Amino acid sequence: MSGLSGGATVVRQAAGASATTTPSGTGRLSVAEGRIARAALEELPKDGVIMLDAGPMAERIAWLLPAGCGLSVLTNSVPAALGLASRRDLSVHLLGGRVSAAAGTTLASVRLLEQLHVDVAFIVADGVSPGRGLTCADPAEVMTRQAMVRASSRTVLLADHTRIGGDRISRFARLHEVDCLITDSGTDPEDVRRLRGRGPRVRVV
Repeated sequence: MSGLSGGATVVRQAAGASATTTPSGTGRLSVAEGRIARAALEELPKDGVIMLDAGPMAERIAWLLPAGCGLSVLTNSVPAALGLASRRDLSVHLLGGRVSAAAGTTLASVRLLEQLHVDVAFIVADGVSPGRGLTCADPAEVMTRQAMVRASSRTVLLADHTRIGGDRISRFARLHEVDCLITDSGTDPEDVRRLRGRGPRVRVV
């Protein structure tokens, strides 16, 4: 596993430490979130580079990546990066930045992300609404998340029904910037219709 740094702190696996094989987010995932993570595998490119956002759903994707897929994986999730570090079929890069010990994430620098290009980014949001788009609760995350969306050829948004209709303090993307939104069957059909009207392909799983 390597660390990508834009003049920021890089988190590396300590010498002699073994990579964990159990995702930290496993216990926090609802049944619906697990379905969304599994469905997201259908959006993987055949080869190339993917970016995994931090959070239980995106981290679950890391543990579900098929053997031999040969992808390059960029992530700001420390648990996901450490969990994938022993995979010889993957090239795993932890995005450097300030570390949040509580969340197990790095706040990757915008300057670094502006130099990157990925084929597919798997993104999460605290709130998703037809009016404001993708929002997060922490204003400090806005510029990083905006840069993650801009760095990707395709953006896949993972949002269970509890996030649909939510509107948090800081917007980081509009719905027309999202290529695919994966949600669960608990989402109100009217909300699904309105979201589709804003541009993204919406999958209900």
